[in-house]
Formats: sequence, structure tokens, C-alpha cells
Amino acid sequence: MGFFGKTWNALGDVGLWAFEEASIYRRKRGAQPAHGDALARLAAAEYRNVVRVVDISVAEFRERYLMRNEPVIISDGLRDWPAREIWSFDYFCREFGDMSVQLQDAGFRPGARAELRAYLREIAALPAVELGQIGAELDYLRYTYDSFFKHLLFTWGFGHLVNTRSFSFLAFQRLREHWRRPYFLPAGGYRIPWVQAGELHPNQRMCQDWGLYFSAPGACTRLHVDGMRSNAVLCQVAGRKAGWIFSASLEDAARSAADGQATSAPSAAGPEPRGQADRIWRFDLAPGEIMLIPKGLTHEVHTLSPSISLTYNFVTNPEYRDYFQFKAERGPGWIAGAPIAAVPEFARIYRGSPLRVETSGGLHLV
Repeated sequence: MGFFGKTWNALGDVGLWAFEEASIYRRKRGAQPAHGDALARLAAAEYRNVVRVVDISVAEFRERYLMRNEPVIISDGLRDWPAREIWSFDYFCREFGDMSVQLQDAGFRPGARAELRAYLREIAALPAVELGQIGAELDYLRYTYDSFFKHLLFTWGFGHLVNTRSFSFLAFQRLREHWRRPYFLPAGGYRIPWVQAGELHPNQRMCQDWGLYFSAPGACTRLHVDGMRSNAVLCQVAGRKAGWIFSASLEDAARSAADGQATSAPSAAGPEPRGQADRIWRFDLAPGEIMLIPKGLTHEVHTLSPSISLTYNFVTNPEYRDYFQFKAERGPGWIAGAPIAAVPEFARIYRGSPLRVETSGGLHLV
């Protein structure tokens, strides 16, 4: 894309940000409807695995999952990505090992600084764990920004003009030939990031919440909704992750349960957001797979073995009306004060509930 195309998309980003800032973030919202007893709602919810697919077309992905706000795992999502063969803990130690990086805790708060090589070797040596086993004080490496202005230049495709020592920015520039837009995502027509001119190349333009994640077995990104309530693609390169995604109707109940509140609101249950049935999806993500975490849905992610993953967020034009209305009602994202996996009652739910698995012949219990 040329200079004028990049400039047009940059202006679109600024305009959309200003519109949402004025119409959502600075607007007072009324109280949310009550949802009754939180744990009872979770216990009564339909509990199933995130469905896995392969060789899915752009149209099928869009209609069956993206527009329905349904999570899905694309098992061949990383096909044709050189990263699948190149990226490893040894590779990042060789290429970036001397860099100083800032770690983060389970609540996205900045932690201590560390030498990248020492950090990666430490977590790569740890044994695998089971879902629900949470390690104490296990920080993880997530993207970090040198400055907001430099981040904007990367976002608009002008990262080559930036002088930086940020691991995130340097890795984005040096690894861009190792990955690309997943084959099942639309080429253009994105509202976030604004792509109305040309195609989206996320390896050339740093999308919202782009980042490499390195995490140790037992690390947990506790229950949260992404800050802008946009879609996320979680691309798993090495190691395994697992966790849960909650339907929009269970957002308050899940948050209340994680925060140790008996009820999600003091009065009786009210109408469900967007008319969606109460549902909890369990996922297990393996190397080579990509998972769609739909816009606005509450989720918690646990690392089961030494992990390298890549993620970024987006919203397409056809989704924008629904995204904007829901975000205007619910506000920006949040993160719970504690992992929901640590709640004993929820542990009994996910360990004791039969999983509903979708197959070509319908649904069956396991």
C-alpha cells in the first residue's frame, strides 16, 4: 500500500477513535440488568467444547462463526506460516536474547524487567500442568510499547521510520516474513483497524493489541473482556493453552463469581444481553491452531506447557453495528480481581459437567 493509502487509513483510525471516545467512553450508562445468583447461572449453562474446523473458506468462517459471535478453532490456521518451523525458545534466545524486556502479571500490570534469554530459558524448562493448576507469581512476556506515538506509526504502517529498542516493535519488524493474515480472514473491509483502502496485512501494520506472548506452565490471564471488546485471533505456535469463553449473557455472572460475589446483581434475573443462551465453551489450543475469541466475550486463558503465541484484534465492517451497540451498552473491557479457575464451585462445574461436542452428525456428550 502506498503513502496515500496508509494516510487515508490513518485518518480513518483517528476518526473512529474520536467517534467512539465521544459516544461511548464519555457517556454515562445506566445500570445493567440483574442476572440472579452467579454460580447458579454458571452451573445451569450449556457447557461445550469450542468446535474445531479445517480448510474453512472466508465466507463460511464469516457466516458461521464471526457474524454469530461463536468461538471456533481452526486446526490448520498456521498453514503456510514459516513461523511454525522457525519460532522456538532457542530461536528467540539467539535473535533477541540480550534485550531487556518488561514482564506482566495476570492482570496486565507491568512487572519486573528481565533479560529475555534468562526469562525464556527459565520458563522453557518448566514441566507441563493441567488446567486449573495456577503457578504463584508467574509473570509472562506480552507486547510492550516504547511510546504511544511510536505505536501509532507502527499501526499506520510507518514503523520503518521509528528508532526503538522495544522488543515488541523490533520483533514486529524482523519477524514479518514469518507470518501473515490467516487464510480464513477477509482481505479487506475492516473497521478496526481501519482498512478501507487496500487489504489488511497485519504483519506489515501493527493491529490493535498485536503482540507476541511467552508464558510458563501455570501462568494465567485471568477472566477478562478485551479492552475494546473487539475480536481476537489467538495463534498458537508452540506449547498448549486452555480455558473458557462465556456467552455475552453470562458476563456479569462470570465476573461476579471470579470476584467472589454471591450474586451478579441484588435483584431477580433480567433479560439476557442480545438474546443469547447461557453457554460456556471450554477450549484446548494446540500448536499450529488459531482460535477466534469473538468480540465482547468474557474469557480466561491458562498456559499448560511453555508457550509462544501471537494475537491481534479486529472488527469487520459487517459486524460494526452490533459491536458498537453492544459496546455502547456495556462499556469498555475489564479484568477480574482473581481467576475464575480458583473458585471451588466453578472448578466443580467444569470438572463435573459433560462436554457437548459438535460433529458433522450433530451434537453428542463426552
